[in-house]
Amino acid sequence: MTDIDPKSDIELHTVNEHVVARVPLAGPVTEEWLGCYQRLARATEVPVQAQACPGRAWIAVSVPASGNQREIAATMDAARALIAEADAAQRAPATAPAEGIVREWWVRKRESAARRPISKVETVRTGIGVEKRWTLLGALALTVAVLLLLPSRFSLGPSWIVPVVVALLLVAVVVANRTRRGSLAAAVRPLSLALVIVLVAEAAGVTARLVADLIEGGPETNSASDLLSAGFGVWLYVILAFAFFYWVLDGGGPDARLWAPPRFPDLAFPEQLNPNVAPPGWRPEFFDYLYLGFTNATAFSPTDVMPLARWAKAAMTVQAAGSLFILGLVIARAVNILR
Repeated sequence: MTDIDPKSDIELHTVNEHVVARVPLAGPVTEEWLGCYQRLARATEVPVQAQACPGRAWIAVSVPASGNQREIAATMDAARALIAEADAAQRAPATAPAEGIVREWWVRKRESAARRPISKVETVRTGIGVEKRWTLLGALALTVAVLLLLPSRFSLGPSWIVPVVVALLLVAVVVANRTRRGSLAAAVRPLSLALVIVLVAEAAGVTARLVADLIEGGPETNSASDLLSAGFGVWLYVILAFAFFYWVLDGGGPDARLWAPPRFPDLAFPEQLNPNVAPPGWRPEFFDYLYLGFTNATAFSPTDVMPLARWAKAAMTVQAAGSLFILGLVIARAVNILR
């Protein structure tokens, strides 16, 4: 199996405003392998050449000297991914020239869907993974509306305090996000984290208030309609709050997932586990996290989205436990009232 040689160092040269990185290879490298790698590089438009001399082999990757970190890293990753594709193409038996071409095409298409990074230009052109503002604003407006409709005693403070704080943080995030320079741009992430912390803290507060009222008795526990209304409002708010929580924390946030997706996701969606069912470069958007919040609140366990990071497992556990308390106690109490 061919791969980069971790025991050797790379060679860097500057040629016509480009930096050429010669990455040493380890493993069997034949003339056929070099030819296969070069054909794959031309087909995928990766700026790399396979080179060899007696006893040694390299891949020479050309990147612009003025390129940014993400673009250069994406090019290097794509060049390395072609090594595995060339190995796979070499292992595929070819009993005839046409069969060999078909097998090579199939391996390239299948593997490149998962390995070839989508460029910034492709992201802008296709719009894959770009958040829809109306979805975010609609969900946030619904979150605030639910808080205002719940009885005032469910709030951690005055009934207006959390909606006002959420609105101020949202305005700050929008302003910082539009500026995109200096200290304001760096404040987008902390402000987003502060927003979800407020939402989740309020979710914990309204859930605790509802559970306490159900156990000790509260104003809404004497009427089935009032209890079901308050219980549904709390349950819906918990779903929305955790949807924003997953959306902001997964993979470093929406911007990081779009421009520099992590190698190992915190939450694995079906489209990531099986890239053949989604377009290349697929990224989860807010609606996907809203669906995750809903299914976790109804099934009390993962359905199709698998938590891989420990924080994700802990968050889904807390949400499922809270939803179980809300639905179980509310329904049981409502049934007793109706009797």
